[in-house]
Amino acid sequence: MPKNPLWQDETVKIFGNNHNIPLIYGYELSDKEKKEYDFLDEEELETSQFFRFKGWTYYLGNFMRLSNNSPFENCPIKFDGHAGDSFFSGVLVTFCEDNEYIKAYTYYS
Repeated sequence: MPKNPLWQDETVKIFGNNHNIPLIYGYELSDKEKKEYDFLDEEELETSQFFRFKGWTYYLGNFMRLSNNSPFENCPIKFDGHAGDSFFSGVLVTFCEDNEYIKAYTYYS
């Protein structure tokens, strides 16, 4: 785990580097990555958006939309969605203005 969080409060720490991460489509995934998303039919897979972060490939369809930055209301970074990795951790995303990139962050509670 990184040493210095971008933001923290008494219940959660958020880490990230604010780099733009390109969104990719399913047809750009490797065969190995495509096998992880066998629950999508071929057309859905080819046209769905993904991104690579910390050695993993993430499907945007697995992210839940955040409303009013809840439960991170006090954080100055505004998040658009989150996906849990475990009960205590997950990934947060913020869409960039052009919607071709996202910024990804890891959170731990």
